[in-house]
Amino acid sequence: MVAEGRAGISAKHRIGSSGWNQAIAVLYFSAFTLMQPGRQFVVKFPRPVLWVSFLALMGSWAPLLGAPEAKSQEEDAIPVVNSPTVTWQFNGSLERVRDNLLTILKEDGLSIKEESRSTGTFVTDLVNFDSKKFGVDVSIPPPRANANYPWLQAIAVLSGRFGLEGRLSAVGPEATRLDLKAIIEVTAMNAKKGNIAWVPRYSNGTVERSYISSLGIKLVAAPSSNSAPQ
Repeated sequence: MVAEGRAGISAKHRIGSSGWNQAIAVLYFSAFTLMQPGRQFVVKFPRPVLWVSFLALMGSWAPLLGAPEAKSQEEDAIPVVNSPTVTWQFNGSLERVRDNLLTILKEDGLSIKEESRSTGTFVTDLVNFDSKKFGVDVSIPPPRANANYPWLQAIAVLSGRFGLEGRLSAVGPEATRLDLKAIIEVTAMNAKKGNIAWVPRYSNGTVERSYISSLGIKLVAAPSSNSAPQ
């Protein structure tokens, strides 16, 4: 059996300056002939222009093949949540209000991890809580899971972990303002990847009002440092 092929090279069929698509497009076979004694078979290949067009199309799509993965990673990123601030003014000096607030936080296992005495701002660490801590839902409903937000989670938040972020500022010798917001996180599952992670939730004000109420009661119960001894 004798095999005979006819090959051709055409500059107009070149694609790009390098790569496998150029190597295939530059060298092509227009026909391939198989010859046996008394018999001859001619196998025709697709026209070069079809191969070139196909490879050119694939070449134009190649840069886009990695885009969905990068976009998916960006979309799956856990969003940042900044809950509304609840504000209350207490009767008491800045130091007295601060000392009583720190006592309440300590009783609940919350410790200050960031604080600025000059600005009065503070942030606590996060601690776990269950349904006995607040007794009610402490968050507004989360977004419905979708392609851009794939996190599946409970609608009501009765347990999870929480912390506090706030600012204390004096508004008078015996008056202090407290701006307080809760940091709430729950466990959720990524519907795309199946992994479990902590995701933040918007507070509905329950946590903040609970601590404002506790602080108010403590300030009333605790004697002022300026009070005369009985």
